[in-house]
Amino acid sequence: MDVKKTKVESLDIIVTMMEDKPYYEIKYKEVGSDHFCIGYSSYRLDYVLEWKKQYFELVEREAGAGQGWIPVSERFPEDESYILVSFENYTMPDIARYEENDEGGTFYPGDDEESYSSYGVFVNAWMPLPEPYKEKTE
Repeated sequence: MDVKKTKVESLDIIVTMMEDKPYYEIKYKEVGSDHFCIGYSSYRLDYVLEWKKQYFELVEREAGAGQGWIPVSERFPEDESYILVSFENYTMPDIARYEENDEGGTFYPGDDEESYSSYGVFVNAWMPLPEPYKEKTE
C-alpha cells in the first residue's frame, strides 16, 4: 500500500524525558504553513524513525535566490518584504513590496502607495530577491 507522504520544509525528532525514559516525537512544518506540528510519538525510537521515513517527504523550501517562483495560491511572502513578482495579465516581472492587511495582503510596486490591483494588474507568483552583488576582496 502506497502512502501519500506529507511534504514538509522542516522535520526534526525531539526527545523529552518522561519518568526517566526518553520519549520521541516528530516536529514538522508542512510546506506553505506558518506553524510547526508535533506528532507521531513513542517511547520507541525505531517506531518514530520508521514513521518519519514512511509518512514525510522533506522538501527544500527555504527562502533564497534560485528557489523559483512560488504561486500566491501556495503561500504569501513575509509581511513588509521586497520580492520579485510575476503577473497573470502582464509579461514583465517587477520588484514589489508585500504588506499584510485586513483583506489578507496587498502587493505594491516598489515603494508606491497604489497597489498593482488598482492598476488592473494581478500578481500570480513571487520569489525572494537575490542577494546584492559584492566585490570579492583578496
